[in-house]
Amino acid sequence: MSKDLLLLLLLSGVVQAKNLGTWGEMYPIAEQDMLTTIQTRLKAMEASGEMAREQDAFRQRVMENTLRPKPVEGLTLAQKNTTHYIDPSLTISEDLKDQQGRVFARKGQVINPLDTVAFTDTLYFIDADNPQQLAWIKAQKPETLTARVILVNGDIREATNALDTRIYFDQDGTLSRKFALTAIPARVTLSEDRRRLRIDTFVVPGSGESHE
Repeated sequence: MSKDLLLLLLLSGVVQAKNLGTWGEMYPIAEQDMLTTIQTRLKAMEASGEMAREQDAFRQRVMENTLRPKPVEGLTLAQKNTTHYIDPSLTISEDLKDQQGRVFARKGQVINPLDTVAFTDTLYFIDADNPQQLAWIKAQKPETLTARVILVNGDIREATNALDTRIYFDQDGTLSRKFALTAIPARVTLSEDRRRLRIDTFVVPGSGESHE
C-alpha cells in the first residue's frame, strides 16, 4: 500500500461515486435579446474601466482568502496538557484493487492503514496570529525526520516567513475533526503501540485568548 493511499484512508475513507442521472430537460438558448443586453453591458463596463476594477477587486479577494483562509471554528487555547488517541481503522465500503487489478482489501473488511504503512510525520496545529505559539513552534524538536506546521488561523505567507518552512492550512477544519482537536497548540504523532495516532495539546504561557 502506498503512502498516498494511507493518507487517503486516514483522512478521507473510501467514497463511492454514484450516477445521479440527468436532472431536468436541456433546451437551446432562445433569449438572444437577453444575450445582446448582457454583451452590451459588458462592453460598456470594459470601456469605462469598471470591468478592470471589478477584476482587480476579485483578484484581491482571492489572494486574501488564499493567504488567510477562514479560521477553523470550535478550537480554544489549551488550558492544560492533554493526550488522547485516534484509531484510524475503517471498514471498506467496496473491494480495493491495486494497479494490476488484484484485490487487496474486501468489502466489509476492517483494516488499519498503520499496519501496512507507518505514520512517519509529526504534525503541529497552531494559530499563527499568536506570537507565543509561533515561538513555541520554533522551540519544538520533533523526533521524526518530517514535521509539518498546519495553521488553524493566520496568514500563510507571514507564517512561512516567520518560521522559514512550508506552511499548510487546515481548510474547513477537516484535519482538526479527524484528529478530534478541541484545543491548540496540538501535536500529532504515531502512538507507542504504532497502531494509533497520539494527539497532545500543550499549555503555552502568555498565549492570551482564543482566535474565535
